[in-house]
Amino acid sequence: MVLLRILGRCSRFYGVTPFQNTIAKGGRSSRLVLLACILPILGCLGPRKEVPAEDPASMSDPAFQAYLAEAPYVTVEEAYRAMLILADGEDTCKTHEERQEKLESRGIARAAWKLKPENVIDAGSVSYMVMKICQMRGGINSTLFGSWGLGDRRYAMRELVYRKMLEDSADYQAMTGDRLIGLMARADDLMEKKGLYESTKIDLSDETDRDASGELIVPASPTTAPTE
Repeated sequence: MVLLRILGRCSRFYGVTPFQNTIAKGGRSSRLVLLACILPILGCLGPRKEVPAEDPASMSDPAFQAYLAEAPYVTVEEAYRAMLILADGEDTCKTHEERQEKLESRGIARAAWKLKPENVIDAGSVSYMVMKICQMRGGINSTLFGSWGLGDRRYAMRELVYRKMLEDSADYQAMTGDRLIGLMARADDLMEKKGLYESTKIDLSDETDRDASGELIVPASPTTAPTE
């Protein structure tokens, strides 16, 4: 009944008391199944207790990533910025609202999550965003149920664990800074191997060095005055 007590502590914030009554009437197996579905959706992750010595919003992208590597926990606002850096190579947004709108409009994040910027983000939400940025299709469960929003973050994390991009844990576990930076590094490597980064193509042929008839253009020899 430990999980029921945890759920009870969340009820005043999430209004889940009716769920408790339903779960209590069922057997042990039914309670475990229902709780496994409910806890990842509701979560109990609140604001981070530690206040950074310097405001991360004022940092450049490289300084921000260095800060993340040392952060004990990552907030939703920080994770959204990190995801844009991973996806675009830089974060050009000025506010969390801009980042949220950009990620949601591209299908990287979901408005249905209703994540608050000051709260610590869970590993499942980060896994889902990384999976979308890396253009992973995932397994049949992720494709079928995840597209409906049923266990989308849980299945995304299973995919990353399967690919050895993230160590196994509960998808509703708080995301730490070093864990996020490690995941971003592995995602960056995968994106490069998949050719997802845009690159300027360099013409190594000599086609631009030929005239209309196809003859190689040779610079005229400089004229020199005859010497006496």
